[in-house]
Amino acid sequence: MTDSFLDNLLGNPTEGSLLGWLAAGGLWAILIAVAALFAWWATRILARRSLKQAVKELDQHEATADVGVAVQAADSWISNVLIGAIFATAGTIGILHVLGNNVDPAIDYIARTASSIGNWLTTDGIRIVLILFMSWVTTRITRRVIPRVMSSIMLGQASTADHDEVLKRSETLSSVFVGAAVALIYVSALFMVLTELSIPIGPVLGGFGVAGIAVGFGAQYLVRDLIAGIFILAENQYRTGDVVTIAGVSGLVESINLRRTVLRDLDGQVHVIPNGEITVAANKTKYWSRVNLDIGVAYKEDVEQVVTVLNDIGEEIAADPYFGLMLITPPQVLRLDSLDDSAVTFKMLGDCKPMKQWEIMGEMRKRIKIRLDAEGIEIPFPHQTIYWGEAQPAFREESPRSTAPIDVHPRQTPNIPNEDINVNDVEVEKLPDGIMSPDKREELLAAIAISTASRLSDSNLDLQSKTALIDISDSD
Repeated sequence: MTDSFLDNLLGNPTEGSLLGWLAAGGLWAILIAVAALFAWWATRILARRSLKQAVKELDQHEATADVGVAVQAADSWISNVLIGAIFATAGTIGILHVLGNNVDPAIDYIARTASSIGNWLTTDGIRIVLILFMSWVTTRITRRVIPRVMSSIMLGQASTADHDEVLKRSETLSSVFVGAAVALIYVSALFMVLTELSIPIGPVLGGFGVAGIAVGFGAQYLVRDLIAGIFILAENQYRTGDVVTIAGVSGLVESINLRRTVLRDLDGQVHVIPNGEITVAANKTKYWSRVNLDIGVAYKEDVEQVVTVLNDIGEEIAADPYFGLMLITPPQVLRLDSLDDSAVTFKMLGDCKPMKQWEIMGEMRKRIKIRLDAEGIEIPFPHQTIYWGEAQPAFREESPRSTAPIDVHPRQTPNIPNEDINVNDVEVEKLPDGIMSPDKREELLAAIAISTASRLSDSNLDLQSKTALIDISDSD
């Protein structure tokens, strides 16, 4: 066997020595390792530079911005792990070959694997890649279209002053719809990929069906709340800062989301109301509010004068430098609203800015009270007048004698004298000719009844004592 170039260069070293190992292929192994390391370093630099340029170009377009983020996140894995694994495999095979090892099985395995991967990529792989690509395209379209559609619909139903609030609500609803659509797209793509990989999805769908039924029973109220919350936000029934009455509770809306609405009432209590419990929502402060006052005056007052005074008060408060800025239209008398038991009631109405009606009505009540007192117009209070009728017979002050029967013990009947009741003890107001007034007549009758009942009670007590003595004597 002729000596190789390395044997001659190294002076024909003996086997087993370092020089012998280098001459036998060790030097080529070192050179291959160094070349693989250098190739990995150079390829890594080129790959990272290319990836950074690609990320920069993707970030310039909104449609591909998320792809750029994904590529940037995978930069380290691609440039370090993937490229390093390729050059490490190639270098290892080269080193083993120059050291005299049989690497044909490894090369054959790699060739078969590459051929299989190539065949798979040209058949199922293309379909899977197409499914993933179409899923990504659909997701991108969904993320771009749904927010624009929601914004256009909601902005078309709102005024210019509510632009910022509408944008916030549209963003909230868009995030919900986009999340649901993206989840549906990803689940559909997953099932399609599993089908291409020949993995049966029947058991998976069955498991999801059973789990869906269980979750549906447990989360039916949650789903109801979420659906109701979507419609509340989409229809702009109320928003944060409004005063509303929902589910029988009135208060200021402190926060609202898809599941619940939080109210704070005048007592400072916080009420958390699930949106599914809201069947009717009364918004007291949407766009504008109204001053609604009912003013009652006595029947004897002149109606036209009262209307004029109330309208003057409405014009006066509309001209006030403070309260006038809160009003949209001055409060005026709408009509004579009702004829009540003790008052004639007038209704006053006026439009004002949201949440200002209570402050304005309080000020108007104060001014109405002061003005009506100054004008001598009576503000009545509930009372009753007793009508005794006409041609009622006169009631003179003769006192009747007590003739009420007394229940006594059967063994003895007491002798209770009929004593006169002194009506002079009762102060009465006499009309001319000694006739009493109707109300004093009632007082006198009440006094007679009380006196008679007292005397009868004393007689009953005395009778009971005597009866007890008779019983004792009979027993003896």
